[in-house]
Amino acid sequence: MALDTPRTLRLIAFGIGGLAALAAVVELTRTVLPTDTGHVVRDDALRGSLARCRDLTPEDYATDTECRAAWEAARQRFFDLAPESAGTE
Repeated sequence: MALDTPRTLRLIAFGIGGLAALAAVVELTRTVLPTDTGHVVRDDALRGSLARCRDLTPEDYATDTECRAAWEAARQRFFDLAPESAGTE
């Protein structure tokens, strides 16, 4: 079985493609996960309040001061903002 030039080039191309795919798989499996999870809060009173407030209707939310305060605290914590003083609304 004699190998002609187009067949040889095709085999080389498939070989290089296979090596590239293998290198990609190896690189993707070497992912290092971060070990610092100290900033994650597992059990939080604010989280419980937000879970309760998530299902409120807009009318109920307008009169529920605890939910409004919980969402404001969540926004401040998310955006790393200083707490607003009262009466700035």
